[in-house]
Amino acid sequence: MPANAGDYLRTALAGKAFYQCRKPRWESLHPILGLAEAYRATGNADYRKAFEQLWWSIAEYDRHNNGGFSSGEQAQGNPYHGGAIETCCTIAWLATGVEMLKLTGDSVVADELELSTLNQVVGLHSPDGKWCTYNTPMDGKRVPSTEDIAFQKRPGSEQLNCCSVNAARGFGMISEWALMSDADVLLLNWYGPSTMTATVGGNRVTLEQQTDYPRGGRVVLRVSPERPAEFTLKLRVPHWSEQTVVTMKGRPVPGVTPGRYLAVRQTWRRGDELTIDLDMTPRFWAGERECAGKVSIYHGPLLLAHEPAHRAAVPVIDVARLNPRVVTGEAGAVVVVEVDVAGTTLRLRDYGSAGQGRRPYVTWLPAKNAVLRPFARSAPLRTQRASAG
Repeated sequence: MPANAGDYLRTALAGKAFYQCRKPRWESLHPILGLAEAYRATGNADYRKAFEQLWWSIAEYDRHNNGGFSSGEQAQGNPYHGGAIETCCTIAWLATGVEMLKLTGDSVVADELELSTLNQVVGLHSPDGKWCTYNTPMDGKRVPSTEDIAFQKRPGSEQLNCCSVNAARGFGMISEWALMSDADVLLLNWYGPSTMTATVGGNRVTLEQQTDYPRGGRVVLRVSPERPAEFTLKLRVPHWSEQTVVTMKGRPVPGVTPGRYLAVRQTWRRGDELTIDLDMTPRFWAGERECAGKVSIYHGPLLLAHEPAHRAAVPVIDVARLNPRVVTGEAGAVVVVEVDVAGTTLRLRDYGSAGQGRRPYVTWLPAKNAVLRPFARSAPLRTQRASAG
């Protein structure tokens, strides 16, 4: 085998991570997608095993707190690495996640797709949609890709570069995983104001959501089949929502487990409603390595960011005494959360809306009393997945 080849199949079957491959560049995700197709075409379980091993290893060791993938355009085995988080790399990561979800039906994969979409994909676009970034960092500034990779400019098409033609695909791929269907199963992954349709057993079913998620955690879901029919509706219960409550006709639906789909099977009729209350309690990712002594704070699936005043130091957060409060009505933000810090109030906003106008922002905040329990690394993700079963 050529020395510069990735050898992804044998490396993965040996139990190694993507960053340990001979060529851990982001472009390698495209041939790795071929492993999933090879499994479907041949039924050879080694292809599936290798694909899953590589996907998990990226989620565990190279997916950043903002849902982005790559550090300097490749895997480093370190989610705290400060290298550029390239737009093209994250889009390839999303495409790999879509295939992983189709292959495994694992709700944690859908959680990852949501994380990357609502944070990194939103954040890499300018508010007016006229440009995207090349690098969308965890801490720093957002710069148009036409400046960061200006060498790709060509007369008459200055706005076109590898990132600008890939960026919008992050939104387009939502249609591939938001609502999925099988013979008699309808699987809902996407929460947010929406009307979606799918066909189950030849019956067209419309799902309408009334919600302000991800600002709030309540989702009122209306199920309307064209004609009454028995089928299973599977609802994604995020692994981070520890106290999810699902009710129907005023009664709790049993069997709700974080990190698993809740399967509700019945004869559905037009206008049937469920209410899903997700646990939006703030949660923390305690940093290590370059981010030791810092935390990232999440509101549901949304990473929160702070925009410090010019040259102002970011105060140390006491995780045990935050007293978080959701603030509404701030222009351009999905959510703003105020927390108490050292006798003052610190304002945090969703990562996707932070840093506009090239304002500097940070998502790794100095902290104390933070439990070292990062949910991006191998033990937490796989332990959550195993314990949910």
